[in-house]
Amino acid sequence: MKKRWLKAMLGLTVTATVILSGCGNGSTEKLSKKEDSNGVTLTFWRAGTDAQENAYWKRVISEFEASHPGVKVELSEAPFGNDMETKLNAAYASGTSPDVLSYTLASVAQRASLGQYEPLDDYLADWDGKKDIMSSVLETGAYNGKQYGLGFIPDPRVLLWRKDLFKEVGLDPEKPPGSWEELAEYAQKLTKRDGNTTTLAGFAIPTTGAWTLWQSFVLQNGGQVIDEKNNKPLFDSPEAIEATKFLAELVTKRVTIPFDANKSNENLFPLGKAAIAYDSPTAYTNLQSDHPELKGQIGVSGPIARKEKATFAGMRLLFMSSQSKHKELAAEFIKQILSKEETWKRYQELGAPVVLDSLKADYIKDKPDINQAIFDAVSYGKGAAKVTYAGKLTEIISQNLESAFYGKVTAEQAMKNGVEQLNQELPNLIGH
Repeated sequence: MKKRWLKAMLGLTVTATVILSGCGNGSTEKLSKKEDSNGVTLTFWRAGTDAQENAYWKRVISEFEASHPGVKVELSEAPFGNDMETKLNAAYASGTSPDVLSYTLASVAQRASLGQYEPLDDYLADWDGKKDIMSSVLETGAYNGKQYGLGFIPDPRVLLWRKDLFKEVGLDPEKPPGSWEELAEYAQKLTKRDGNTTTLAGFAIPTTGAWTLWQSFVLQNGGQVIDEKNNKPLFDSPEAIEATKFLAELVTKRVTIPFDANKSNENLFPLGKAAIAYDSPTAYTNLQSDHPELKGQIGVSGPIARKEKATFAGMRLLFMSSQSKHKELAAEFIKQILSKEETWKRYQELGAPVVLDSLKADYIKDKPDINQAIFDAVSYGKGAAKVTYAGKLTEIISQNLESAFYGKVTAEQAMKNGVEQLNQELPNLIGH
């Protein structure tokens, strides 16, 4: 289904971090005699096995090869998670890693710190296209003062709501909740139950893997997850504890249906089982595709601002392998993917939000009902922490959120427990 592939991307548990994408091109690199006569083969790996994105990449590769005679690009795919992690680790160990890598920003710190990602600064220095990339997008690929990746497929969380369900309970369908307090009020009013069983979630809160939703609320409340430079966890701050308590109380009031955020087939909003959700724009698209009768009945806006305007925003990035023997070619491929023409094609073919400032007006004009909110969310969204132990960090947060959600401990104790657990493991995680 059109654009459904984007969902896989932000089922994005950071536990598996790494992956790839490689490609090259031969017009700007001086080739050896062997390469000149036999051609150059570049490898491109990506996480994901969906047919729609596969077709997209085949078209991109065909055009790249046509404009770079003598260059052959090999595409390799593997599922997100352990499959790709294992594949990439083996490739780096044997010196056969791909030329260009495509994965989420959760891999930035891990792979860059191991010297597996090549800094792109020198390759981008004279490229005017870099100036057009949104500053928030550039920041996702920066680590320790260097640019290791370029974001090209954002996956921000926007506020979605069902206008038809708002009407049923007497709420203004054109006005989403404007505060946390209104969100709690609306969620309870919209929730439907059959006895003790919630059949319609007033607000979709994953009871497993809730860290991305939780992070949005922590950031909105002026808090932070971690001090990345000093490896200091901050999720036991008053701001983070208040966000945790807010969500835990709603779960206790059964305004949600229990589900695992890591499993896209359980996601409530696109299944029509939630009235309000912070979700990927794909959830909006998929719900309307499966239920055409809901066209015009789904509202989209930026997230609720409390102390700050903030939301979670995942990102797929392109990286160059430090082992690549064709770095100039790899850089040319990356630049083509970030070109204005290709960025717009990616939006048309896959629904991927644009990442270039120069396309903002056209993007919003194309679908004003949703694209303004998406562009804004990409502009101020924040993704997973860029630390080498991102997987362990989110695992600890998710586990302790579950404890708070199910009343095993208070919200405050859950966050303090999480910080204590992370601090105990940090010496091993950061190699000290």
